[in-house]
Amino acid sequence: MFKRRFRLPSPALVISLIALSLVLGGTAVAAGTAKHKDAKADTKLVKKLAPSLSVKHAKTANSATTAASATHATTADSATNATHATSADSATNATSATNATNATNATNATNANTVGGFAPNGLTRVAYSSTSNSLNDTSGEKTVATVTLTAPSAGFVLVQSDVDVEGASNTLGEVAFRVRDPISGGVSLFHDIALLGTNGGTSTSAVFSVAAGAHTFDINGKVFSGTGGLSTFIDTTAIFSPFGSTGGSTLMSKNPAGHAQAVQAATHH
Repeated sequence: MFKRRFRLPSPALVISLIALSLVLGGTAVAAGTAKHKDAKADTKLVKKLAPSLSVKHAKTANSATTAASATHATTADSATNATHATSADSATNATSATNATNATNATNATNANTVGGFAPNGLTRVAYSSTSNSLNDTSGEKTVATVTLTAPSAGFVLVQSDVDVEGASNTLGEVAFRVRDPISGGVSLFHDIALLGTNGGTSTSAVFSVAAGAHTFDINGKVFSGTGGLSTFIDTTAIFSPFGSTGGSTLMSKNPAGHAQAVQAATHH
């Protein structure tokens, strides 16, 4: 048998391979070291597009000076605007936050420092008085009871008074009572007492607009017919609220003296 002999490459083939290697190597070096003739244009384009870039998801971001849009962030130490944040140490605006240490505005709050601009202890005030007094046909219109309330702000006061009469003279005909605000001059109408023998009772009320400060309201009584006297026992309550001081026609007139006299004449004579 004949054995196959391996022949060495010819000198021409070796020289060709070396030349090819030098050509390819030189091209790679040139590509790596040559400068792009449009490098400045590329840099300008990148800067122009940078503001519109966004990050869809970031698991952790320690610090971000400006973020045009962030859809979700697991943790953000500082963010100017965030649509959703599981935990935020500091956020100027947050649409939704699972935990928030401080919030300037809240749609719903369990505890609030003010309601309608008023402190909780400035919403209402209540005052009460219990008084006994005498009244006779020579007294004219007499103040038989008062109640004093201090309003923390402008608002209105509801005054309600219950009057009991005992020991009235059998010669008395009609007696009546009304609420009066000495500061504004506002009064309610007179309310008659239907005497049953020597006893009877009635109630009278009024609503007055008030300014901040102390206010004393009078309960006035008068004998309209007959002679003699009687004893009165009067319970009066005043309630303040800061809302509704501009109630208009629902509040007592500030200068009803002429009207009150006309009603008095028509009703009791």
